[in-house]
Amino acid sequence: MKKRILCGIVPAVLAAGIITACSSGTSNTVSSENSSASKSGSGSKEADKSSDTSSASQDYVYAKIAVPYADFYYGELNDIEPEKNPEKLEPQLDKEDAVEKAGFRKEGFYDTVSSPTKGKVEYFKGVDTKVEGDKSEYYGPKEVNIAISKNLYEEAQKAVQDKKESKNKLLEFVSEIKEVNEKAPVEYKVINSDGTLSKTIGKTEKNASAKAEITTTSSYGNYELSIKDVEIDPEIMQGAIIETSDGERYGLKHLDNLWTHADEIAFAAKEFKDNHDALKGYERFKDIPGKTITKITYMLADTDDIEIETSLFCKELTPDSYKLSGDEKVSYNKEGTSINYKLETGDQKYAFERAVYRKKDVSAEIDSKKEGTLVLPKECTPGKYQLIFSNDKYADLSYTCLLESGLKADDFSFSDNKLSLKENSQGINISTYIKSINYAKVGDVEYKGGKGRKFGETVFNEDGSIKLDAEYKSDSGAEKVFASAQKYKVTLKADGYPDVEFEAEAK
Repeated sequence: MKKRILCGIVPAVLAAGIITACSSGTSNTVSSENSSASKSGSGSKEADKSSDTSSASQDYVYAKIAVPYADFYYGELNDIEPEKNPEKLEPQLDKEDAVEKAGFRKEGFYDTVSSPTKGKVEYFKGVDTKVEGDKSEYYGPKEVNIAISKNLYEEAQKAVQDKKESKNKLLEFVSEIKEVNEKAPVEYKVINSDGTLSKTIGKTEKNASAKAEITTTSSYGNYELSIKDVEIDPEIMQGAIIETSDGERYGLKHLDNLWTHADEIAFAAKEFKDNHDALKGYERFKDIPGKTITKITYMLADTDDIEIETSLFCKELTPDSYKLSGDEKVSYNKEGTSINYKLETGDQKYAFERAVYRKKDVSAEIDSKKEGTLVLPKECTPGKYQLIFSNDKYADLSYTCLLESGLKADDFSFSDNKLSLKENSQGINISTYIKSINYAKVGDVEYKGGKGRKFGETVFNEDGSIKLDAEYKSDSGAEKVFASAQKYKVTLKADGYPDVEFEAEAK
């Protein structure tokens, strides 16, 4: 979720009041805390996730294979059990593909995730991925523990060698097996003779300390969940399932719904493009508006799964006729910046809830002075602000307004590796500008997204002088911004400001 920063806001909305998240179903952001045992403290384990845990392990061999999302989730969501009498199983090559028949492979359900970008592939190490040009695809978890009866495995291997065809995925899965062993892992799926995979056999541990929130204002879907106090290695996160109060369950896919950290989940219930122009798979979520999410289960490799109880109300999607519009650009005023807006919501009343700046919530104090106008105080400096209005029943409405600084490129100067800004009537100083940077290019290296937003604090001191030893730290090590003694052409961008260019010299 977005963090909060203090910044008073004075919208002029008649009879408006502060809106806070207080209970499920009544606000856009709803907090939930479960009451089960914690993994790190007094953890309690649930019973095995399958009633038949294939205790006759001598009848099985075990391996790791890549599994498409459709096959991975089919067994989970349909409670598929391992078949009885494993020692007698033979391939059912003429058996129709049950996963296909159930519609799991259809677009928008559990098909491949396609992305117009390739930069995130390296962060999903536990996922079977492919890069083609500037695009990438995500097929499903790539090292899923599986069990298969010895007899079925031997017969299926013969069928593969004899180049037989199968109407289901059985022979494809067997062909994926490179090495087998006879020691059962702590969690696994069983390959059945019809090519389906069972639900996971293993245990689930409840996390009592985790707290979840939901918002309908997201760049990645109609709904976004934020989970606090959950720490999961992204490399072992093979998937996740959310469950609603009516008993329905929905599987989640990497990049489409799951991020590189377990604390963020997003999904769409109608056609939606994220801020990278990636279409989100929404078909399986079309019936979720109006429901309450009661459980999130993270499916983990080689360890117990993690379950979090929640009470997160998914508001109804807004009718197409509902609109929020207003000033798209305004000039920053050091005494407070006025923004005009217009709400068209039929008989539903919406109230101003909050503003978001650089992915952080701005605390809002509401004062009714002039209908259709809100005022950002002087602390809200130039940049893009997302203005959010909330309703108890329907999803939030929002739009973005740009506060322009009024500065020009020649108001900035650079000398002796220090960036300076002329005194100006707006009262903006170099420290304020540095905190507003959201993109930079140093030589041929671009810093955008999270790295772009952190560039100012990473590379500059508050007085504008450059930290020549600046570096970004990550799991792969430290990345120096100025790697060698040379001159670097630097380009800076910040919303509401002119582009700034200069040449820095690393000595």
